[in-house]
Amino acid sequence: MGDAALWVAVLTAATAIAASWVTSRGNLQAARVQALAAAEAQRAEARRNAMRMAHLAFIEQINHMGSVYRRTNALLEIDDLSERSAAIDRHLEEMRTAYGEFHRHLGVITLEGSECSRPAADAVHAASTHVYKTLLGVATGVRSPEDFLPAVRSYWGTATAFIHAARQADE
Repeated sequence: MGDAALWVAVLTAATAIAASWVTSRGNLQAARVQALAAAEAQRAEARRNAMRMAHLAFIEQINHMGSVYRRTNALLEIDDLSERSAAIDRHLEEMRTAYGEFHRHLGVITLEGSECSRPAADAVHAASTHVYKTLLGVATGVRSPEDFLPAVRSYWGTATAFIHAARQADE
């Protein structure tokens, strides 16, 4: 009976050691999976925050360009053609300067944006280009000053569409 008790004790100890080893391996694997899931969630949240900031920065530039466009109407009402032409030329230079920052933020959206915000940003860009070309046409006498307001309205329509797309991307 002494040998049987010894064998039971050895077998029980071996089983306890094996069970402990299996449990620790399971706990280690669970901890590893949990750490990977937490890291992935953190990366996703960081990307979402970065995208939100990119959307907000682009919206800020959209509004800045819009404020430049709003100042244009006063220039179009100048009666003296040479004075109007000089004022529009200066304004076109101001638009080109503002466009640099606008284009930089557009590039971020184009590279990093969501499937819904990229096309919306491209539409804002196309509308902005149309506004500029319309004013350039007015300056050169190819377009009528009355063509400018519809171009700006179209720009604001695409801006609104971008805001909706950015909101959808953030959800």
